[in-house]
Amino acid sequence: MYLSKREAEYSIRTEDKIDVIEFQSPIPSGIEKVDKAKAFLFKSNDSKKSVVFIHGTGQRNFDHLKYYPLIFSKSGYATLMPILPYHFERTPEGQKSGLAFIKGTDKQLAKRFDQAVTEVLTWVDYLEKYGFNEINIMGFSFGGMIATISMAIDKRIRKGSFVVTGGNYEYITWHSVATKVLRVNYEENKSCTPIVCNIKHRIFERMIEEFSELEDLEKMHPCFTYDPSIFAKFIKPENVIFFEALFDLFIPKKSSRDLWERMGKPRRYELLSGHLTSHLFFRHFIANKTLEFFKEE
Repeated sequence: MYLSKREAEYSIRTEDKIDVIEFQSPIPSGIEKVDKAKAFLFKSNDSKKSVVFIHGTGQRNFDHLKYYPLIFSKSGYATLMPILPYHFERTPEGQKSGLAFIKGTDKQLAKRFDQAVTEVLTWVDYLEKYGFNEINIMGFSFGGMIATISMAIDKRIRKGSFVVTGGNYEYITWHSVATKVLRVNYEENKSCTPIVCNIKHRIFERMIEEFSELEDLEKMHPCFTYDPSIFAKFIKPENVIFFEALFDLFIPKKSSRDLWERMGKPRRYELLSGHLTSHLFFRHFIANKTLEFFKEE
C-alpha cells in the first residue's frame, strides 16, 4: 500500500491565469471519472516555493477553500490544489461527493485512501519535476488526514499545516456526526461494531511501535492502514503547525488530541469555533500563522 509506481503524463492548460493539470491516476478504481486526477496550480511570481493544499470531504468545501491558495500565491508560495478522488467532478454518477470515504468496508476504504495518497505523492513529483525546491503541505479536515499520511511517507515535504483534523478511527467512526453513514453501513453488512472495533484497537499501540516501513501495513487490520495516527510518528513536531476547533462535532476532541500527541505535540492553536466555522471565523488567522510558519527557517 502506498508503494505503487508513479509514472504520470501531465497535461497542462491555463484557465484565468491558473494552470489546470491532469493525469491518469496511478491507482485506478476502474471508474473513468474517478481516475482522471486533476489539480489547480496558483502561480507565484516565479517563486520556487510551493504548497500542496488538500481540501476536506463533502459537498460545499472546495470553492471557498480557494481562499488559502490565493493568499499563499500572493505571498510567494505557488499552491497546487488537487481534487481528491470521489470528490466534486470526480464523483461517480449517482453518488455524493466524498461519500466514498465514509461509506464502505475497511478494505474498500483502504483502497480509496491508497489512491488519494498516491495521487498527492504524484503531485509532489510534479512540483519537483518543474523545479520547486521547497514543498510544503496543508490539509483541512479530511484533507489533513491525507496530508498526514503523505508527509509521513514523503520526506520531500518540508513542513505541514493541519487544520481541524484528527486520527484514530475508533474515535472518528463511533463519535463523529460526519460518520453516521459509515456506522449505518457497518451495521448493515455486519462488518464492524463498537465492540469489535475496540477489540481490534487493543493492538493499536503495538502496531504503531512495530511500524517501521510501508510493507508492515500488510500485517495490520485494513482500518489501521489509513489511520493518520499510525503514521504520525514519522513527522517531526518542529515541522508541524496544528489548528484544533474546540467545539468540533465532526472531528472528536479525542481524535484531534490523539493525532497531535502522536505528532510529538507540535505548535498548536485552539480555535473558539466549530468544525465548519473554523474557516468562517478564523481563515485570516489560519492563513497568516501558516505562512509565518512556512517562512521560518
